[in-house]
Amino acid sequence: MTGRTPRYQEIASALLAEIRAGRWAVGDRLPIETELSERFEAGRHTVREALRILTQQGLILRRAGLGSVVVAAEPPAVFTHSVGSLAEWMRYPPETFRETLHGGEVTADRALAGVLKCPPGRRWFHIASIRRADAHAQPLGWTDIYVLPKYAAVIRRRDHGRTPVHEQIARQFGEAIDHARLDVFAGRLPPEMAGPLEAEPGCPTLVMVRRYFGLRSGLFEITVTTHPEGRYVYSMDMRRELRVAPA
Repeated sequence: MTGRTPRYQEIASALLAEIRAGRWAVGDRLPIETELSERFEAGRHTVREALRILTQQGLILRRAGLGSVVVAAEPPAVFTHSVGSLAEWMRYPPETFRETLHGGEVTADRALAGVLKCPPGRRWFHIASIRRADAHAQPLGWTDIYVLPKYAAVIRRRDHGRTPVHEQIARQFGEAIDHARLDVFAGRLPPEMAGPLEAEPGCPTLVMVRRYFGLRSGLFEITVTTHPEGRYVYSMDMRRELRVAPA
């Protein structure tokens, strides 16, 4: 092994340096793959891999019909949520908080019922908010919280933005959690969320749906959080369990 830097990495570094120097400003389109191939005397697969690196770093967005658009001059900071237990999957770190936008009662139509996995026509109290972190300027994601209407008063609590809503409901109404369920899947950012989240409409997202079931009320809360690409990372450390064989 020679230890030489791969060609695609060299190209990515060269383009990054040019973006930082202002040759390609935010909003500019980079040259197409064939032009970059000629310039760097490299195959299109090598150029494509270099562009993939810049995409992963959050510097460009690649969209069909648009090419490679510069969206940042520096790789954005990514918030990493280190998870060591199942309980930590069900709540966000204390250095994050929710900025409440609005709240009100809604009735689930077929589209919403499909997301929440509840019968159409079911009434919920909806709280729309943006998830932020103390040390990060960009929003981390959009959070839609749906609780039973009888628990709507949690929106007026002083600790509402910093404390998980299911914990607020437990404290204020005595609803003990029986179990919770977590769904994680990829999606696309709805246009109405793009502006508040400072992200591109239709960009890839990580969607987290948490459902909380109480001993008294059954399903009493559903939280849907949408993270734009490159904003939030879940990291879980799992270790092999060592078992000592009987002597």
